[in-house]
Amino acid sequence: MSATVRTPSPASTAAAPRPAPRPWAAELRGGLTPWAAVAVFLTLLVPLVSKAAYWQGSWTQTEYELHTVATLLGGPMAAAIGCRQGGREHRRGTAELRASASRGPLAQFLTASLPVAAGPAAGYLAASAIALPASWPYTSAGSPQLSVHLADALYLVAMAVVGHAAGRAVRWRLAPPLLAVCAYAALGVPSYQEGAVRFLDPALQYGTGEELPVWWQPYAMTLWICGLAAAVVLLCAARRRARPLALLPLAAACAVAVLIVQSGSSMWREDPAARRETCAGTALRICVAAVHGDLLPQVTAALSGIAGRLAGVENAPDRLDDIAGPARPDSRTLPEFFLGQSVVRGRLADPQQFAWEVGVTLAYGSCGIGDGDDRFLRTSGAVQDWLISSGLSERRRASDESAARRRGTAADVARDKKDRAALGRLTSMEPGARRGWLARYFAATQGACDRNGVPAL
Repeated sequence: MSATVRTPSPASTAAAPRPAPRPWAAELRGGLTPWAAVAVFLTLLVPLVSKAAYWQGSWTQTEYELHTVATLLGGPMAAAIGCRQGGREHRRGTAELRASASRGPLAQFLTASLPVAAGPAAGYLAASAIALPASWPYTSAGSPQLSVHLADALYLVAMAVVGHAAGRAVRWRLAPPLLAVCAYAALGVPSYQEGAVRFLDPALQYGTGEELPVWWQPYAMTLWICGLAAAVVLLCAARRRARPLALLPLAAACAVAVLIVQSGSSMWREDPAARRETCAGTALRICVAAVHGDLLPQVTAALSGIAGRLAGVENAPDRLDDIAGPARPDSRTLPEFFLGQSVVRGRLADPQQFAWEVGVTLAYGSCGIGDGDDRFLRTSGAVQDWLISSGLSERRRASDESAARRRGTAADVARDKKDRAALGRLTSMEPGARRGWLARYFAATQGACDRNGVPAL
């Protein structure tokens, strides 16, 4: 039996045709998109890193800084990137080719603009993915609000799409940088205004990073910005008979704009963790807000010397609060915790300085700091230095003595000598006598200020 040899047909030997690459995939891989993502990422990361000490340790402050750089820096850059992409047809002379394509003008616009618009959003999300974990080890309470980051990412997409429409309409090579400058000015100026219309500005930050937006605020701002962007796209890219559809997103944007303007500052609320206290100590109760809860052991250690000296002293304050509240004669307010200044990455920057500020507050009580005659100032200064009794207080006394000698006047030298003598008398008292004297001193200074009632020293 002879074998039958089959000759393959030309159709079977031909290679299967490869599917045509999708336009948006080509833009994502080899167009302007990767460079746009890197540019926005670096633009946001540089100011974040330079001010890291001022936001690490607080979720609200971290998101405040992220939102600020995303809107004021990322927004104008996204608009410029979109504008450059939109002007590509004019630079390459492909406008007639686009007009003859089978796709509709709106589909062509979205295919060309959305992949590039995804670049700034990706750069922002990458910066957020670095900033949030960098702040997490130093936070005490709360959590990030993902809706805020989603709203900022969509804002960047909208800015890039509007920039793309501007690039198609304006045939000028300097249009992208000029658009970025104009966008920066338009976003920054409303922050200095007082009217309720300023709340329509996506770059506006109410407060100083200590407030949280209400749950619907990010969604309202997204609808406002994206509604305007959608209206611009439909007017610029849709077919003539479809352009009236731009009224729909415009109407939605106007409706939510009314809500935003009427709500105003009520779109932000105080962080609940900022009003919730955590406390430690017995004789001297030290309480800090939950957002600073991890600082409580450090604060307690820094004030341990003061707490020990006040033990058993009647009429002395028995509570130190981080949260200001109704005035109480037995309570005083702790110095504020400022990120990047008194607190750096979850640590007290200078525990001795912190204790010194508390000592000043306790010594002067309800009497104004630095107010009063020489006798009161000398006595309160002695109480302050005795309460602190640290290297910082000793250095301050040495500095005062040196300044008095440099001035060289007899009055300055005599005043410094009396100040040192007053501190020496307080220090040399028997413990029981000193507690009794301090009880009379605090009775005169902690309630209604009675400088004349301060006992002699």
